[in-house]
Amino acid sequence: MCQGIPVQVVSVHGASAQCVGRYGATLIDLTLLGDAEPGEWLLTALGVARARLTPEDAAALDRALEALEALDRPDFDVAAYFPDLVNREPPRPATIDEAGE
Repeated sequence: MCQGIPVQVVSVHGASAQCVGRYGATLIDLTLLGDAEPGEWLLTALGVARARLTPEDAAALDRALEALEALDRPDFDVAAYFPDLVNREPPRPATIDEAGE
């Protein structure tokens, strides 16, 4: 399975950037994005930057990856990883509201 991993840019060297993320330091190809700035967060897959992230989105993705790693633990608590999904009703699709149901 290919996972998108959030990383933070440390330094830029032409079409690549030295970054750091949950798995340590890594060199990321910037060809698809063009450029990046130190401190910026990127979504990467297979060593290539795919998108820019806000710090909040990077943190949420990192929590989701932690949750995947923790699924097999007996003390797994979904609320610790996805607090925004706990104690709320799921949104109703607009098509249901439009049908008058």
